[in-house]
Formats: sequence, structure tokens, C-alpha cells
Amino acid sequence: MPFSSTHNKHKLKFSAEEEFPDLSQHNNHMAKVLTPALYQRLRDKETPSGFTLDDVIQTGVDNPGGCRRGG
Repeated sequence: MPFSSTHNKHKLKFSAEEEFPDLSQHNNHMAKVLTPALYQRLRDKETPSGFTLDDVIQTGVDNPGGCRRGG
């Protein structure tokens, strides 16, 4: 698996509750739909090339989104 992440495999030693990102201040779609239960169910899945849920959501965790607009 050329893109496998040892870091992600190491994180599986921790519970899903410990690893679930704090999205309370985020204003993006991921923060609206990613629940602790969904994270727990999918976090140990891996694509054939080694990508995990943590790889996929990282950009949403790093970029909380802009301010909310009225309307």
C-alpha cells in the first residue's frame, strides 16, 4: 500500500471518542454531518491504496470554514 499512513494505524490504539475532532466551531458541511457514531463506524476502514477517514476529513478539520452569513 503505497499511501498507507502509519500515523493513522497508530491512532486506532485510541478510542473513537478520544480521536473525534472538535468541530463545534466549524462552519462546513463535514461538521454538520460527521457524528461521533459515523466516525466510529468508518474510522478503521481503508481504501485499497491505504487512505482512511482521517485522511479524507483532514482538510475539513484544518479549515473550519468562513463566518456564517445571514439570509
